[in-house]
Amino acid sequence: MIGIIAAMDSEVEAIVQLLKDKEEFIKSSIRMIKGMIGTQSVIVMKSGVGKGNAAMSTTILLENFQLEKLINIGTAGGLDSKQEILDAVVSTSVVQHDFDTSAVDGKDGIGLYYDANQELVKQCSDVLENLNIRVHCGLIASGDQFIAKDEQLAYLKEQFPNAICAEMEAGAIAQVCSHYHIPFVVLRSLSDIAYRNDSHMDFQTYVQHAANRSAKFCEALLQQN
Repeated sequence: MIGIIAAMDSEVEAIVQLLKDKEEFIKSSIRMIKGMIGTQSVIVMKSGVGKGNAAMSTTILLENFQLEKLINIGTAGGLDSKQEILDAVVSTSVVQHDFDTSAVDGKDGIGLYYDANQELVKQCSDVLENLNIRVHCGLIASGDQFIAKDEQLAYLKEQFPNAICAEMEAGAIAQVCSHYHIPFVVLRSLSDIAYRNDSHMDFQTYVQHAANRSAKFCEALLQQN
């Protein structure tokens, strides 16, 4: 069985609508929906926004269901001025950008890194390219911040210049998956681009479109397996 995690209701419902043979579970007050996409058995869960919610809910999921792998879907904010809204992003690795023990560990204390499963990364990339979707593969910056201020963007660009997007849950999901030895990948659609002055408006306008596209990306990936 494959786990699918998204942070918000709109992101979860976009993938739940694609499920067949649905069955709902409540575990420690967390709603999970089991079903089929093609021939794949999947279970979908809303993590909630932020690393704390994501860590808690992912742990509950993995303690109650035996998963082969996990896909984190939904939306993200682009960090490259050449990106376009609704482009796809795939994690080669994830960093918790707000992890900072540099006061005692120096530069090595900035950021907590986790590698995505490279086979899943390639599968995602191949599927998206076959769909003629523009895809960006690379480092995803994860932290408990919505990146909309110039100083936030400047910090990310200084400390993590290779980051392709920012979001708020993948770092915690990656950490929990690494602990349980579950292969993971992050597959998101861009709802806004940080360099643009209308970033907040873009997010509100395009978040549903991005959630729907991310769900469709996930469906296409699972149908290839």
